[in-house]
Amino acid sequence: MGRHCGLGLGIVVMLGVTGAGFGDGYHRSYFDEALPLGLDRERIAVQMPASGDATALDASLAPFGLSTAGAEPLALTGWTLIETTDGVRRSDASIESLVTALVASRSFAFVSPVFLDERMQPLIMTRDLLIGFESGVGPEMAGALLGALVPGAVLDRDFAGLPGVYRVRTTFADGFDVLALANDLASRADVRFAESDAIVRGRLTIIPNDPMFGQLWGLHQASDADMDAPEAWDVTIGDDAIRVVVMDMGIDQAHPDLHQAPGMDFTGNNTPGGGPFSSCDDHGTAVAGCVSATIDNGLGVVGVAPNCTVTSAKIGVATSFFGLCLGFFDSQPSMLMNALDWSASSGARVTNSSFSYTVSAGVTNAYANARANGVVHFAATGNSGEGTIAYPSSLASVNAIGAMAPTGVKASFSQYGTGIAFCAPGQGIASTDRVGSAGYESGDYVSGLDGTSFASPYAAGVAALVLSVDPSLTPAEVEDILDATCVDVGAAGYDLTYGHGFVNAFNAVTAASSTTPCPGDGDGDGTVGPADLAALLGAWGTADPTWDLNASGDVGPDDLAILLGAW
Repeated sequence: MGRHCGLGLGIVVMLGVTGAGFGDGYHRSYFDEALPLGLDRERIAVQMPASGDATALDASLAPFGLSTAGAEPLALTGWTLIETTDGVRRSDASIESLVTALVASRSFAFVSPVFLDERMQPLIMTRDLLIGFESGVGPEMAGALLGALVPGAVLDRDFAGLPGVYRVRTTFADGFDVLALANDLASRADVRFAESDAIVRGRLTIIPNDPMFGQLWGLHQASDADMDAPEAWDVTIGDDAIRVVVMDMGIDQAHPDLHQAPGMDFTGNNTPGGGPFSSCDDHGTAVAGCVSATIDNGLGVVGVAPNCTVTSAKIGVATSFFGLCLGFFDSQPSMLMNALDWSASSGARVTNSSFSYTVSAGVTNAYANARANGVVHFAATGNSGEGTIAYPSSLASVNAIGAMAPTGVKASFSQYGTGIAFCAPGQGIASTDRVGSAGYESGDYVSGLDGTSFASPYAAGVAALVLSVDPSLTPAEVEDILDATCVDVGAAGYDLTYGHGFVNAFNAVTAASSTTPCPGDGDGDGTVGPADLAALLGAWGTADPTWDLNASGDVGPDDLAILLGAW
């Protein structure tokens, strides 16, 4: 993250992969699939007791020839990555022995190896397990199985609003033990999934660079390679009641140019409204501006759905290295699961996920559950330029959004492939920034941003406009409208490069309007005319619901005024 992202990525690759073993027999379970894990032989993760500090950590490490020199504090409080070598290459067996010895010292709350997931990003076990039982396993049986199979205590039942999903705190202090137990549980016929609520490293799908464009070309430009936002705003600028949840690193709660409501912090840091926590938590504010930066207020930029409400769900903390923002964040699946459950239960209609994440059965279920409860999801495909799309955009319950360049073609960095839904503006983007000297640039705005991180919220904003026109639409109906109204780009029809094409806000809201009966069109012929007037007058003074347009209890002058206004 941040304007130093190019340097930061190199550092992370060096720290995450050097000395790693892959395919050495370690794996984790994702439903019925065994996903291989690498082992970072040059780092381990330790969690200090709540009373511990840096001095205590050094004293606890010293007997093992380790120190905090070169250590990397994780963005999640209490955790530190410790270098295990002084130039000597360690083996898997020596890492296992080291973890065992550190646990036996009883100086640490928890010790875990640093595994590498399928993206070659760190995956660190914690003592907590997420366990989902099959539908035939009732609460009594589940409780008995947990009591017999899992040493520890149940923290939550039906966790994150998912029936039959339990969060359990084990008594283990060794990450190898937690992984082994999770895999054993996942192999049982009565368990749908089991996994550690691991610390994962998400990647923000942004490629910051020097400013490229100072204009919002994705909304409107002379070549018309845009989303036709001004035309859409003639239909609606959005409904304040339609809420878009930006699941990210937090949104600056003090920004003067965002149409937002306070959100939630799911990382445990309790930042007010789900605002930024670390100096590198910049990403969410820029993402939010694409959705609902305020219109006609004489300030900066405008979002595609300026009168809809954006809300923060903080699901991670951005990482840094010697003050440089790296473009990654530390998180746990439980944080994202809770955010998705909160989105659905609080009445949000749209979520945006501008990041890639390690695959998690719990997270997969949470996206599907929120969609089943009326929430439509959008996520960035990723920025590697490869012909596959990143998780969670790869999920069937999520719309995968690629990035368009101002020239009307796919941005070169945008990932594509099986599962892509469509594309939206994602190169040379201007948006809101954290106020003052915080953020990507000095000031309240940032320009020249590249990334599918910005294509996804633009798509989410168009969905919010559609729902503003017709809030009764289901997620599937919203998706059908967006897909059908895209401007076809590339090969004719749906293709794996552009999906359904370039999202178009005007086409989408026009299509949504055509499905919404006009007030006073009682005969449903698509227009309000003399026949409707005659029928309303015929129902005068009654409680006929067809013509009681203001739901006052009887048909009268107010209803006549509504009909004439729609004539």
